[in-house]
Amino acid sequence: PVYAMNWTDPKSGDLTKGFRELGFLPEAFVNLLAMLGWNNGTDQEIFMLDELVEQFSLDRISKAGAQFDFEKAKWYNHEWIKQTAATDLEPLVIPILREHSIFAENNPQLKKIIDLVKDRCTLLTDFYEHSAYFFEKPTESTTDWPSIQPKWNTAKTDFFQTFIQKSAAINSWTAAEIETDFKALVAEKGIKIGEVMLPFRVILVGGKFGPAVFEIAEVLGAKEVAERIEIALAFLG
Repeated sequence: PVYAMNWTDPKSGDLTKGFRELGFLPEAFVNLLAMLGWNNGTDQEIFMLDELVEQFSLDRISKAGAQFDFEKAKWYNHEWIKQTAATDLEPLVIPILREHSIFAENNPQLKKIIDLVKDRCTLLTDFYEHSAYFFEKPTESTTDWPSIQPKWNTAKTDFFQTFIQKSAAINSWTAAEIETDFKALVAEKGIKIGEVMLPFRVILVGGKFGPAVFEIAEVLGAKEVAERIEIALAFLG
């Protein structure tokens, strides 16, 4: 069965999760329901509600039985999340983060974080997985050390120690400025950018994932970036 929201069977007490609780946007749910056995004669699949009201007609309904495809439903939701403004997603994301003891109501960076990760989120509930590292430092046990430790050396230690010092002097802590200074230091140290880009990402987020690493650094802030590098250097030696 498909339910818009949680439903408890009055006889058995069994709970069936609804689409709302699974992390679907109402707009996506309406959109996918409208497309079950109907189309407007084109390849268009994403419709605003006013478009559906204007274009829906009984003569375009297929006589064949409609088939519900959960994977297609998730596709609709992903498309809607991508096109929904961070301002509208924010009140929906806040309670999801709160369930994981992340209280982001007054975080001035929350909209920026949502914009950075929303393309990776199929369901609203995915926002925790894809944004947790902005609010919590990666732990020693969850960080993907094996992806960088085998090739770690004193040159990389020196690079990141120097980067901490130089980052304190960056006047405008923006992704573009951080990238410029990072690459300038790479050239100064005579190493290849690829040797330090992956370690930088793993140090900041704990693994080989996430949006552009300099965008992540901008949101985290200079102090937090320095702290995460120091923690990593203490572990890597």
